[in-house]
Amino acid sequence: MVINNHCTNILPSANNIVALLTDFGGRSGYLSQIKATVLKLCRMPVQFVDITSSVTNFQIKEAAFILKLNYQWFPEGTIFIAIVDPDVRSKRDIIALKSEGMIFIAPDNGILSPVILNADRIVTIKNHGNTFAERDLYAEAASKLLCGDNIEQIGENYTDKPKFLDLKPQFNKSSVIGEIMHIDDFGNIISNIQKESIKNRQRRVKWGNVSVAEWIQNYHNLKNSGVYIANIINSSGYLELASYMESAAKRTQVSIGDTVSMLLIDNMGTSKNPIRSQSSLVG
Repeated sequence: MVINNHCTNILPSANNIVALLTDFGGRSGYLSQIKATVLKLCRMPVQFVDITSSVTNFQIKEAAFILKLNYQWFPEGTIFIAIVDPDVRSKRDIIALKSEGMIFIAPDNGILSPVILNADRIVTIKNHGNTFAERDLYAEAASKLLCGDNIEQIGENYTDKPKFLDLKPQFNKSSVIGEIMHIDDFGNIISNIQKESIKNRQRRVKWGNVSVAEWIQNYHNLKNSGVYIANIINSSGYLELASYMESAAKRTQVSIGDTVSMLLIDNMGTSKNPIRSQSSLVG
């Protein structure tokens, strides 16, 4: 790769934040190569923010969900590089889009679903046979943006329909059916069901094949509840399954993509009494 300083005679943009979201992990050094290439191409101060490099390998929907939870906290002008790509080096496009005052660079595989519906402009970044496009193409595009180029200058107009993944749960008259989107490092299991969807938080929730009746307001309450696992609405407003100082994921043996379901009303259309029994939980 030939290194050219993209910042020569170009006024840098006011925001120099680059946020990264990948499944590269912490052992490969791939993430460092992306950062180093941006710095080498741009030669100006850059603030890198690692959203995470620990997305479950190849889990595009999980990455999209994590992006949804995090991008809104960044200031306008932030540049996002999001890479979870099972089909790397395929003919699948690399796209950049502007949405809500931020710019996102990613493979066109659905990872940008949380922001793509509000996109002002989408361009495609042509792959010229790079062996490590994440380092070369993504970093080069980010460096140009940092130095003042607009989105039209880093790619060609994208005329296809971008890939979109629906991250919302499904509803019918009596139930809400979602899925497990993410399992954090503590083993807490996070669904895509938001608190606004749950009218009665005393109902039993089925996580995969495990049914859980107990509800708590915070992790400390779980410590004193007398049960080892419970439903909770987390700080992002999503339904979660937690265990005090233990992994709920290990307790239940569920996986990302498993179904999470909850009856909203009984067959007669009236609320049932709260169910507190833990007999249906795994031991």
